[in-house]
Amino acid sequence: MPPDEASLLAAVLDDPDADAPRLAYADFLAESSRAADLARAEFIRLQIELTHLPDDDPRWPGLVGRERDLLERYRAVWEKPLRDRFRPSLASPGRWLKSQLFGTGGLWGSRRGFVENILAPAPTFLAEDAAVLAHAPVRRVVLAHASDQVGPLSADRRLDRLASLHLVGDMELDEDLTRLAAAARAAGLTALEFRFPRLWPDVADLFEVLRSANVDDPPAEASDYPAWSSAGPEARERLIDLARSPRVGLLAEDPANEGELLALNEWVYLGDALSAAGAWAVAKGHQDLEDDEGRCRRLVLLRDGRGDRLRRSPYHHGEVGRE
Repeated sequence: MPPDEASLLAAVLDDPDADAPRLAYADFLAESSRAADLARAEFIRLQIELTHLPDDDPRWPGLVGRERDLLERYRAVWEKPLRDRFRPSLASPGRWLKSQLFGTGGLWGSRRGFVENILAPAPTFLAEDAAVLAHAPVRRVVLAHASDQVGPLSADRRLDRLASLHLVGDMELDEDLTRLAAAARAAGLTALEFRFPRLWPDVADLFEVLRSANVDDPPAEASDYPAWSSAGPEARERLIDLARSPRVGLLAEDPANEGELLALNEWVYLGDALSAAGAWAVAKGHQDLEDDEGRCRRLVLLRDGRGDRLRRSPYHHGEVGRE
């Protein structure tokens, strides 16, 4: 990587929430003669524009269509230099052959032109996708089959810099979360249990009801949905905001964005209490089974036991493992 490009990328990594370093990187790419670089410059600018576009702007369909075109044509090309950083060498012929047949790493999603979302298997994450954390402003990670990986993951302090980390249990039975909670306690983490409705993949019908309603007078049929009937006034306002946002519908189209959807689900019912508590991760079951009231279990994992606001939440269901 040329020195100028390296310094521009370092600026993006140093301030991942800022647009200016990303736009400066796009300006650098726009001076290239390579079609992939020119397309990436357009892609960065386009995704930043979409981030700030009002929900009712008529340009949404055209910009989103162009975003999809660019991703379909160039996604593999843009990701290759990052994936090559952890691709096995011929010194490990078994792993090398597997990588040639099935690829390496998980699914990656881009926000504002850079890889920000990762969905990957927990057992291979530290040996593979985690290498990307030094080269892309990754903000959200979802790790599957994580029940036996809590200890190694919690020991890797690179994950502390994420905006959200979600761990998914191994087994279909909801009891697997108890096993994951035991692993968390063994790693010195506090596990707080919460129960609230999951939004995706079942929320589309409720959102359609809310979009067609008067904001100040939601229709009675909204109460047929646990996501609404279980929500307090603030959570209902957030649900209405999500229902009217074109961004949210687009997120659900790409599995790599699961971390954003899970974080939005938690924001609806917990507000900013998770970030205020400095939560290290949130865990859920493999199948995300619902109870009789349409609620699913979530374990919020904390490093230092903070979380007084979380404990006062009406969705709080106790501390796992505490007598």
